[in-house]
Amino acid sequence: MHQIKPFTFLWVLISAMVLAPLASRADDPSNRLAELDAEAVKAYRAKDYARFLALEKQSLALAPSNARVLYNVACGEGLRGNAREAVRLLDQLLARKLDLGAETDEDFASIRKSSEWTAFLSRLALLRKPIVHSEVAFRLADPALVATGIAIDPRTGDTYIASVRQRKIVRRTKEGVVSEFVSTAQDGLMAVNSLDIDPARRLLFASCGAAPFMTGFTKEDSGRSGLFVFDLTTGKLVRKAMLPPDGKRHILNALVLDREGNAYVSDSGPSGVYRLDQGTDQLKVFIAQNVFRSTQGLALSDDEKTLFVADYSDGVWAVDMASKERRRLEEPANAWLAGLDGLTRVPGGFIAVQIGVRPQRVLRLRLDKQARRITTVEILEMNHPEYQGPIQGAVSDGAFFYVANSQLDLGDETGAFASERARPTVVLRLSL
Repeated sequence: MHQIKPFTFLWVLISAMVLAPLASRADDPSNRLAELDAEAVKAYRAKDYARFLALEKQSLALAPSNARVLYNVACGEGLRGNAREAVRLLDQLLARKLDLGAETDEDFASIRKSSEWTAFLSRLALLRKPIVHSEVAFRLADPALVATGIAIDPRTGDTYIASVRQRKIVRRTKEGVVSEFVSTAQDGLMAVNSLDIDPARRLLFASCGAAPFMTGFTKEDSGRSGLFVFDLTTGKLVRKAMLPPDGKRHILNALVLDREGNAYVSDSGPSGVYRLDQGTDQLKVFIAQNVFRSTQGLALSDDEKTLFVADYSDGVWAVDMASKERRRLEEPANAWLAGLDGLTRVPGGFIAVQIGVRPQRVLRLRLDKQARRITTVEILEMNHPEYQGPIQGAVSDGAFFYVANSQLDLGDETGAFASERARPTVVLRLSL
């Protein structure tokens, strides 16, 4: 049975929300689908696979383009030993360039010796061929960095890279000189998730949170998260805003700044969005917890009247900045936009890194003129040989720069870190 599996432990709270698939929200028009899905989960856990399949088929009738539901029906057919039908459904996902993990899913154990399954694996191998259009922009030699977000100063061309494990920020000049811009745990900085730059005020914003395998982690750090603002010239702390402890595990993540210098940051823990007003040190709730299932990437419209939110569970939403009313952006019937990590605004739409499916990929999403729906979904890059957790990036000089190998999978909830498997950080440059 498919459950959206976030790439790393940092998104463990995403898992908690998404593993109860399509959990009902009061204003969700698809409550019937949520009810069916909840019943299907119960049946699956009770090993009542006939009922599980029947319920998932009802869900598929309501949402025929939903890849997760389609996969679950295939799982049900696999559990019944119906190789032909299971593979027929999996082939529909392959046609959409989606691999949701069937090869290692025990739901298909009983059909793995069938000719249909053998043929399916051959077609799956074709999907896994890399699509590469980028070049290596640079590498960072320290294998223990565990790099995530990056930001590029439009004035100087310097690139800033966030480190989760070493809880610091590295700067690489346009000439290639690498230095420590913010030192380890400076001013209480924790595992750094995302960066953004206010070029007018010469400020660097950094979202951070406690990660068990970060340097110097203590039990008292658990659940802490905040937004730090540094002087872009000196690296000195200008201000920081920490979420008050409430017993929940907050993970402030994606960042976006408006022209006035106000910051918006998503919380991938108790899902929501916070605002930090320019010059202040107090985070305010902008979108309440659990309005979305799993807030990830953020982007502003050109007129800054709309905040676009990538929900890890179900795609891209538009939020009216004044009324807070939201609407989900429609997408092409053959597209599936769950599992988006970052959301970077470009003319006519967005660049997004999709990590919730395999092969992992970079997408270009184009909007209609009214920005009410996504008209096309184009795979720009997929299954790059350097990938080990590609992650959100930044646009500069007509190219998308992003970390190909965040290596977040090397750390776990116990604080262990597989340093013997770590390798230098690779930043790719994908021309747009």
